Amino acid sequence: MGASAIFADDNITLLGILNTKLIFYITDCLNPTVNKQPNDIERIAYVSTPSNTKEQINKLTKENILKKRNLYSYHIIETNFEQSPLLAFQGAALKDRVLAYLNYENAQLTQVLINEAIIDELIFEVYELSDADREQVEAKMGKSIGSLPVSSEAKDAFLSQLENPLTEVTEHIQNLSVTTFDEQQVKAIKEDFATLYQSNNDLEEFCIRHQVNPINVWYWFKEANTVPQARAAEIALEFLADSIRTLLQQDEDGIIPLVGLPGEEALSQRLEKHCLQNGFTSAQYMQLDSLLGRPINEYLEHHFFNQLSNHLNLFMYLPKTPFIWHLSSGQHQGFEVYILIYKWNRDSLFKLKSRYISQRVQNLEYRQITLQDVNTAQAQAEKEKIRLQLQEIEVFKTKIEEFIAEGYDPKLDDGVGKNIAPLQKKGLLRAEVLNTTGGKKSQLEKYLNADW
Repeated sequence: MGASAIFADDNITLLGILNTKLIFYITDCLNPTVNKQPNDIERIAYVSTPSNTKEQINKLTKENILKKRNLYSYHIIETNFEQSPLLAFQGAALKDRVLAYLNYENAQLTQVLINEAIIDELIFEVYELSDADREQVEAKMGKSIGSLPVSSEAKDAFLSQLENPLTEVTEHIQNLSVTTFDEQQVKAIKEDFATLYQSNNDLEEFCIRHQVNPINVWYWFKEANTVPQARAAEIALEFLADSIRTLLQQDEDGIIPLVGLPGEEALSQRLEKHCLQNGFTSAQYMQLDSLLGRPINEYLEHHFFNQLSNHLNLFMYLPKTPFIWHLSSGQHQGFEVYILIYKWNRDSLFKLKSRYISQRVQNLEYRQITLQDVNTAQAQAEKEKIRLQLQEIEVFKTKIEEFIAEGYDPKLDDGVGKNIAPLQKKGLLRAEVLNTTGGKKSQLEKYLNADW
């Protein structure tokens, strides 16, 4: 394990205490490296907490857990994911739904940061720090941003929207120092909202960098009415991932072509129907383009698989784990399908060859025949494109046959790395998933040679 684990009767109180600035300061003094050792944790001086203080810490910590768990229900990478913000929140335009969610999220995270600031204050009191000690801790770890001054407008607005707030929270906010902010400072912060959520620049990091209370940021963000493009694209990506996963799960064999075939609608057609069935209007479906930053068909053809893979690159030393794969014959896009790892097996290879590839070739050859006597420049260009696509498909088909002959038999329990490595090796993916740097030590080589 990379971190020490503590098993205690009073986990909630301990969780609250261990996430305070004082404890961070102490552990940093004991061991300034990233990995804290059991011995470092053992050496933390634990001061018995008075029952009334313990009760306060418990309430604040539990509330933070519940708020973060609730926010995680809108993120597809979390185990308790329930629904995309694009479906859960209301708004005539998708941009309005994104804004509604971000304002809600900022309010929830602000309250978490306020609660953390209150716990910091309680722990300073429990450990009876002198003013000089406290200054030393804050000089190194920074002040709790939830204790920084606020504008009177932001304070009043935040208090008015709280639902059933804890007494400690209301008192803390009411006792915050009130200040005024220079117009240029506020303008600069509002203009910087575009950087929110870029390179892990979340609300907390944003507040630390600008040394401003999150209540002010929540208030100014609502005023600015700005949708950070990076976050909008992330929300749209997760919405698409969930929608396409659902479509592939509903599909008999978990294979959907990007170009329609007889009896098999194209992915984009199914996706639009799925969105309309889930409350989107046609106009709202088209608005996905602006959230993604490009036309949705172009995104599905060239960008979705790579961006989903990067989005699911959750652990530094482990491979990316996309659950949707984009198989492609190459740059001429002769044959393009999405598959779902949960339904991917040896039979899928036979279906690709006998059904999907065969029908795609028939469609292209039929189109060739209809263009035989047409000599316009446009027709000539299409004929050449079809010729290249058919050549490309033939190479793709040969590789599928090789897979079958080699006995490729994917098993879900083997994981993404082992199952996808042979596909990447043969160049059948739209984008690389496993890194190829380091020669025999690369992820690709590791999973090609995996023997589990």
